[in-house]
Amino acid sequence: MSAPAAPLYPDADDEGRLARRRARMLAWRSRSRLILRLRRILPISVAAVLLLLTGWVVVKGWIGRMGDVRASGAAIHMTNAHFYGRDGNGRAYVLGAAEASRGDNDMQQIKLVKPFLQFNADALKPSEIRADRGVYRESTHILRLDHNVVMTDGTGNRFKTEQAIVDTVQSTVNGWTKVEGSGPSGVVTADSYGIYDHGRRIVFSGNVHSIIKPD
Repeated sequence: MSAPAAPLYPDADDEGRLARRRARMLAWRSRSRLILRLRRILPISVAAVLLLLTGWVVVKGWIGRMGDVRASGAAIHMTNAHFYGRDGNGRAYVLGAAEASRGDNDMQQIKLVKPFLQFNADALKPSEIRADRGVYRESTHILRLDHNVVMTDGTGNRFKTEQAIVDTVQSTVNGWTKVEGSGPSGVVTADSYGIYDHGRRIVFSGNVHSIIKPD
């Protein structure tokens, strides 16, 4: 007995199954290509985003730093700055300024705006010196003051000049510009001056003129 012959033409159900199979195959191939493409693109995209973020952080920091440098002319800039130290005899002093800036090229140099220095800061009435501008060098502990330099002490003496060089270790002050002084003992003018022994000894030189007040 022979088997029934296969139909010459597939019926509608067979054609539908073949169509669905082809559709699924095409969809699978499309998804495979998409997955493969994403596997290639995603790492590159992540790397690009990280590179952009890193570059932005660097550029932003550089821009900010350049802005600070343009604004202050220095790598480090402080307002209302205070430095504390002690001289060679252990006496405390305070060096302050409205603004202080440390340069890029010389980290030992500090430029000061409206600086002041208090000698023997622990005393009840410490001596003080002020100016419009100043430069302090950390390596030598020397403070150079310029323009409207005014020195006062606890006894009422006041000296005004245009330039002063202060050794904060030795607690000495020297200047080679005209100085004018006044106090309870009288008035004095001179071309140069030196203050030593923590203010106990003052030396005036060059065209010295003084008026001593009677006791």
